[in-house]
Parts: sequence; structure tokens; C-alpha cells
Amino acid sequence: MSDNSGDDEQQWTLNDSMQKLASCLEENDLSIDDLFAQIDSDSDGSINGPELHKGLQTLAGESLSPSQVSSIIKAFDINEDNRIDVEELRAAFAGMQDDSAE
Repeated sequence: MSDNSGDDEQQWTLNDSMQKLASCLEENDLSIDDLFAQIDSDSDGSINGPELHKGLQTLAGESLSPSQVSSIIKAFDINEDNRIDVEELRAAFAGMQDDSAE
């Protein structure tokens, strides 16, 4: 039995968004720090839900629901402050590269 509830939103996966961001990095020759700076619109050193939503839409053409944005933040948010800092973003991309190497 799967934990998918069967609605359209469940067709989206965190990996889909990560792949789109990774492609965006490559296509635009951006570092993870550059990507972070572009998404962190208020330059406070962390990315909140609205910033992530807007950044994904602008940079990757990904329009996500609030619950999908929340899922990304929960997946990346190591210190559980409901925000993503640059170290957490680096760790997420490092984890993605480790997964693709298998």
C-alpha cells in the first residue's frame, strides 16, 4: 500500500523540483550559493515558504501548491526552523547527487 492519497498533487515529487532546480543551475551556470541568493529575496540568509514558491516559479517554471512548498522546506530544513539556509540547500543538493550516483 502506498501513502499517496491519489489526488493530482501526489503526482508531484520532491525529486521533480530538485531536478528542475539542478537543471536551472546547469543551464544558467549558477552555483548553489547563486541560486540561494536569487531565491532569498529579502537577503536575510534564509528562504521561507513564499520566497521558495516565487523562486521555483521564476527560476524553474515550477508552480507549486503551499503544501508542496511546505514539503520541500520540511525535507531540507535540518534545524527545523521552517526555513532553508544555504547550508541546508547545499546538503539537499549533495544528497541528490549521492542518490543519482547509485
